[in-house]
Amino acid sequence: FMGKLVSGYLWAWTEWEAGKKSMQTLKKFYPDADLFINVDYDGDIENYTKAGKEIGATVTRNNFQVGYPGNFGGRDIGYEHWTKEKAVEWLRGIYDACKKTDSKYIMLFEEDDFVLKPISILDEEFSMAIHPTVPSPVRMRPNHIPQQYFDYSKSVGGVDNCPGYASGGGTIFNRKHYIDSYENILDKFTDVYDEFCKINKIFGWQDFMFQYIMMLGGYEIIQNHDLCELWEVPNFEGFEILTGCKEPDLVKL
Repeated sequence: FMGKLVSGYLWAWTEWEAGKKSMQTLKKFYPDADLFINVDYDGDIENYTKAGKEIGATVTRNNFQVGYPGNFGGRDIGYEHWTKEKAVEWLRGIYDACKKTDSKYIMLFEEDDFVLKPISILDEEFSMAIHPTVPSPVRMRPNHIPQQYFDYSKSVGGVDNCPGYASGGGTIFNRKHYIDSYENILDKFTDVYDEFCKINKIFGWQDFMFQYIMMLGGYEIIQNHDLCELWEVPNFEGFEILTGCKEPDLVKL
């Protein structure tokens, strides 16, 4: 394989110091990685632009504010899931980055995801590797997906099984497979968007929709068992990717 092995795409908002560090942790192990920082419309574009210059990242901005996907836990933001327009804008940001690199794989970052050591799964061939949930590092966390979603995917020639949903920050995907899915089946996704969000709000959350786009395109989803979330594994010794870490100081550059 010629070209870069992996690049990084940061879905950025206001925590620019943490976001910058998250990207630097990828660069530490993969110096030739292309870095893309896509800042939400109301995010800290000024500081992210400076940070991007310092680490050699391409900085872009959403066309409008996408925001957090929906109400979660104690966070009440007034809606349960993204609108179709917001969902498509989020997916487009990744697609645009895919077109600017020759990298085989791309890793999705949020502002709380960090690479701790070389990523073993990059030695394998896969389409998308998500957070482990079945099992997660400490328990079974199946993140149930409604059967209608599988049935619909099968009806359009897609994949009708996967190990739960968990395609948040830390997910790694095959760039060409994502381009293929986005270009060929985005309308299959938007056609049922409003109807399927009524079945379950996860349809309008990136944790599910990101992997579902790949599934609709006919690509299998696997789990990366070398990835952990800090709230499940406070002592993350031995893992390669740490997610959900709101304390960047825990990670050494």
